[in-house]
Amino acid sequence: MKRFSITIVTQLLFVWAAVQPAQGGNAGFAFLKIAVDARAAAMGGAYTALASDAAAAYWNPAGLAGSAKKSLVLMHNEWLADITQEFAALQFYQGKHNWALSLNLINIPGIQIRGNTPTEKPDGVVEAINFTAAFSYATVLAENWQVGGSFKYLHEKYFMAAANGWAVDVGVQRRFGEDFLTGITLQNLGNMQPLLNVATPLPSLARAGAAYYIPFALLGRRPLLSADIQYIFDEGAEGRLGLEFGFREYLAVRVGYVTGRATQSFTAGLGIQYSGYHLDYAYAPSEYDLGNTHRISFGFFF
Repeated sequence: MKRFSITIVTQLLFVWAAVQPAQGGNAGFAFLKIAVDARAAAMGGAYTALASDAAAAYWNPAGLAGSAKKSLVLMHNEWLADITQEFAALQFYQGKHNWALSLNLINIPGIQIRGNTPTEKPDGVVEAINFTAAFSYATVLAENWQVGGSFKYLHEKYFMAAANGWAVDVGVQRRFGEDFLTGITLQNLGNMQPLLNVATPLPSLARAGAAYYIPFALLGRRPLLSADIQYIFDEGAEGRLGLEFGFREYLAVRVGYVTGRATQSFTAGLGIQYSGYHLDYAYAPSEYDLGNTHRISFGFFF
């Protein structure tokens, strides 16, 4: 039974590694590098300086201190190879002290169970599940300075093997006037318990970004430019660019570009906003016939 379990987990880990979004690297929990919130994803993930609602719990916890109200964000992601991702974040307290809870879950379905010898038919089908639950806090440290952090519980389950772990994120945002924003964050600093005697290494990363509102209106709305540099330790760096423009405050069109990634480069999406509610969509095509990803997110302020 032990040899059988090891064989299945090895197969699952191989499938998981094959669909990792970044190039190279030995880290697990690859879904921690998959963008959440359709607005952010449509802008290529250039969101470290922009995050300012409940989704900041993922992108940069310091952004929670910039929210004008409490907020809720929900997202569904149809990713590659029938893999699905769900994200939910609630900023339940807003003011001098800002608190949020978030959940990020990914499901890998339809993985066939086979023993130590090749068979025509599998013995069964299982799923692999990874998720994180985070508690985030942010405050205004000084004029135009925001700081924040998150503590995350992590869980991974592959067939009959499971492990838990923890990680922390820390971040800073700085605003220069009303038009220029910057942000820096360190994420996924922590450890996992052993999974079949081997602990999964986390994808620790650093991101720095800036965003600029162009000082002239186009169709009643000022275009927004954003850029990020993301460095994943032991893997390498990626560049991210995003552009958002639209009609007044009701409709937004977004495009993005990611450099340093072999499988995905261009992103695009739309957003509709009305009376504190917003519905967003993001599309990211993949190279090499891997498929396309579709994200839909919904949020509101209250």
